[in-house]
Amino acid sequence: MPATSFTSGAWPERVRRWVERRPLLWLACLALGAVLMADGMVAPGLALAGLVVVVLMVAGKRRLLAGALVVAAGAGCWHHHDLSQRRAMASALGSGRHAELELRLLEEPAAAGRGWAAVAGVVDGPGRVRLRAGGVAPARGAVVRASGRLVPPGGPRNPGEFDRRQWLDRRGVFAEMEGGGAVELVRDPPAWRRAAEGARSGFREAVIRGLDPLSREAAVIRAVVLGDRPGDEMLIEPFRFTGTLHVFAVSGLHVGMVGLLGWGILRLLGVPRRAALIPLVLMMFGYAWLTGFKPPAVRAAWMASVVLGAFWFRRRPDVANALGLAALLVLVTDGDLVFTAGVQLSFIVVGAIGLGHRPVSKLWAWMRREEPYLPRSLYGPWRERWLKLRRGTADSLTVSTSAWAGSAPLTVWHFGIVTPISVIASVVLSLLVLPMLGMALVSGALSPVPAVPEAINRLNAVFAGGLMDLAGMGSEIPGGHLEIPRDRPADEFLIVFDLEDDGAACWHGEGGSVMIDGGSRRSFGFVVMPALRHMALRPGSVVATHPDGGHVGGFIDMLDAFPVRRGLVPVQRALGTNYRDWIEAADGRDVPLVLGQAGMSYPLSDAASLEVIHAPDPWNWHDLADNRTMPVRLHWRGWRILFMGDAGWTTERRMQRAGIDFGTDVIVAGRHGHDLALGSAFLEASGARAIVASHADFPPDQRIPPTWRAACEDRGIAVFHQGESGAVSFTILGDLLRLEGFVDGRVVELER
Repeated sequence: MPATSFTSGAWPERVRRWVERRPLLWLACLALGAVLMADGMVAPGLALAGLVVVVLMVAGKRRLLAGALVVAAGAGCWHHHDLSQRRAMASALGSGRHAELELRLLEEPAAAGRGWAAVAGVVDGPGRVRLRAGGVAPARGAVVRASGRLVPPGGPRNPGEFDRRQWLDRRGVFAEMEGGGAVELVRDPPAWRRAAEGARSGFREAVIRGLDPLSREAAVIRAVVLGDRPGDEMLIEPFRFTGTLHVFAVSGLHVGMVGLLGWGILRLLGVPRRAALIPLVLMMFGYAWLTGFKPPAVRAAWMASVVLGAFWFRRRPDVANALGLAALLVLVTDGDLVFTAGVQLSFIVVGAIGLGHRPVSKLWAWMRREEPYLPRSLYGPWRERWLKLRRGTADSLTVSTSAWAGSAPLTVWHFGIVTPISVIASVVLSLLVLPMLGMALVSGALSPVPAVPEAINRLNAVFAGGLMDLAGMGSEIPGGHLEIPRDRPADEFLIVFDLEDDGAACWHGEGGSVMIDGGSRRSFGFVVMPALRHMALRPGSVVATHPDGGHVGGFIDMLDAFPVRRGLVPVQRALGTNYRDWIEAADGRDVPLVLGQAGMSYPLSDAASLEVIHAPDPWNWHDLADNRTMPVRLHWRGWRILFMGDAGWTTERRMQRAGIDFGTDVIVAGRHGHDLALGSAFLEASGARAIVASHADFPPDQRIPPTWRAACEDRGIAVFHQGESGAVSFTILGDLLRLEGFVDGRVVELER
């Protein structure tokens, strides 16, 4: 029977009808194949393009195929030209050259270090740069003259660290420009742009007016309504564990909610359904403009326009066709976007909802059933409401289940986490996001009215607090999420992070994970925390080598992020604010902190322990933090690794005079701010065969002296210069201790 149907043309006819309803989808698929080939992914690009050609030939759509080939050729050629131009400009930089450029700011400048940064396009020339400068930041759209060094964007220096180089490359940026001081304003943005930016800034200010702008509630409102990423990683963590981080990204969910709110208002005003379609489209594009025309919002607005346009022309809407239009716009205008995680997830989720809705709905069909022994005519108002509620819930769960199933593979690939709890959490949190979005829009619209926006925002802050509480509860449900370890060097390992003038390391073994120093709050949030997430490490113990903010600041946030159960500290009292805040936070969470005692051993597992080599004076709390270092030695399966923190010659001399045994195989050391470190007498007494030394170009006292490095290597000591090697991992292979640099790939193996 199947053979007869095939030969009789039934199968090609079904293909033809399927293609006819979704022409934009096939154009987008062929354009995607061309962009993949232009980007160097020839095999998958050819496979996708070949599949589309075969399908269109079988369907007999030769005109559609011809048009698709033209569109695909255009998208592929444009992407290849853009890539070639960026590569040529980046390769011409060499080690970095000084330049003076006129640049147009393409985005609102953001705070970066002590200045600001923004992506800018070269005026009267090709290419984009990321400009970093000081002084007062100009407005978006302004033309400035800046001078400075053009350098290639730096890549990650630690496992799991955000790849800024790849991110900037996909945004069309070929170099970073370190402007140093203030830039010269050449031309203000056009009047219409200034007016638009003023209206947008007014809306941004109105939605949090009356709230503490630094509060978590204000950060959540800005994230939900405007898509601003909160700077607080601890705030983000519960949403990550519940798979609901999409509520912080202005996307199809938000645009759809704006459409839903607009539809309700127009229906209350008595606007006919067909006449309401154009105002709805304008509302959704208006919201996309308010949020800065973020790509997900624009894509969602175009998709909604296609679906609503089908109603206007009295044709059956098709989600796949709308998805094809959005994809086609992305591919033709900026092919780099299809290689980003956000774009991939947004298209996959919409596609999964469209394709998986019917089969997934069977899982929740039991919730939609009517009562078997009671006719519908006898239900009454309460049973009707209950049935409507059950069916609405089933529809929402069907959408969230389809979205989760479609996005799960990409979520594992990009983020290393599986979140089955998101099936429920997405539905529950959406019930709060909708009123939050509605109140914010009303607050912005009524901003000229005194006291009204403040009252609305205070109520919205209550909803924001509820959103955080629900996400927190969902993140603690057993089995609700599962982290997938990625790029662990071995089952047992030690990693020393490259944080320039900060310091942090993590040992992982059978006894769990232990942090030896935690970096500053900034380096912990941007480097250490992503690395721990990437490798699915959850430290339960912390060790502070000395009370310096660049080594203990990260412990403050660690108490919220991980199940920290104990800590080992060098002193109980210090001048540093970060150290005092950490001691206070640990006390508030009932985390016991043990004062280290020289000669004492603290077990980590059956195969590892920490030994305190030297304890600083606990009462001399007016001294420099670097002079109050507590060196600790890790004993690990017969190997010895000495952590010196930022100790200098003063601490080394005390250890030598006291006759302490500080023999070791490897030394992990930072730089003392005012003293020399790791002198020849100390190194000879230690017997170290390798050193992992931190390095920072600025300030100068954090640089590794070339003469010291040469002297160490002349003594046969391998030096891992972290300015070159990045993070360094330690693993044990039989009788070998293997050290490997993350950036340069350098490997040193020590024998027993």
